[in-house]
Amino acid sequence: MPKIITLEKKKRLYKVVFDNDQTIYVTEDTIVHFLLSKETHIEASEVDKIIAFSDFSRGKNLALYYISFKQRTKKEVITYLMDHDITSSQTFKIIDNLTNSGFIDDTAYATSFIQEKVLGKTFGPYQIERKLMDKGIDKAIIQDKLAESYDVDTQLDTATYLAEKLVMTKYSRLPLKALKLKVTTHLTQKGFSYDISKLALTNLELESDPENEQELLQKELEKLLKKYSRKYDGYDLKQRVTNGLARKGFDFDIINRELREIDF
Repeated sequence: MPKIITLEKKKRLYKVVFDNDQTIYVTEDTIVHFLLSKETHIEASEVDKIIAFSDFSRGKNLALYYISFKQRTKKEVITYLMDHDITSSQTFKIIDNLTNSGFIDDTAYATSFIQEKVLGKTFGPYQIERKLMDKGIDKAIIQDKLAESYDVDTQLDTATYLAEKLVMTKYSRLPLKALKLKVTTHLTQKGFSYDISKLALTNLELESDPENEQELLQKELEKLLKKYSRKYDGYDLKQRVTNGLARKGFDFDIINRELREIDF
């Protein structure tokens, strides 16, 4: 029956040396659980149980440390444990233990995450769903919690808020057509449906400003003429300028009317 001849603390683990030259490293929880001390005799079969218990204890302590900073999903904790060389069998035992004790709760995580994003007015439902699925949350849980916290009226309110912010800070100097396209594209990229994005624009009641658009067109026209006249002339130059202005969001009728005044 092996006897412990050395029991020494090494940072987070204890080094246990037996008189048969076997050495193991165990957690403090393991020392307490098995009442280990110097000169203690341990059955050879018991050593394997001590090692298994310590592996579980070490993994659980790592997981608790990881989730002590912020709420984590099951997938995140699994990845963290695997990255710290905890075996898959021990990892899933730890996950079950922490889930049953309430330390890991994907449903609560999804609820908290969605409420935070809704209050922050940063993302639409599809973007939130993608982010939560990336974190390993079951799609059914996500959709259920989105239905609770992010109804159509709330989505429209958030999308309208973001659209107004975009118009004021980024796209105010664009032609109306280009402005609407930019805002709609931005909102859909943020995770709102196309229908919600269009309704948000409607709520803003945007109107064309002919004087502003004329000024913008003149500036863009000058830039494009300067750019393309170095290599092109005649019909080719006119087509490149026309296409360039169209890409900027100007209507073809306005473009053609303006270009009639220029001798290509």
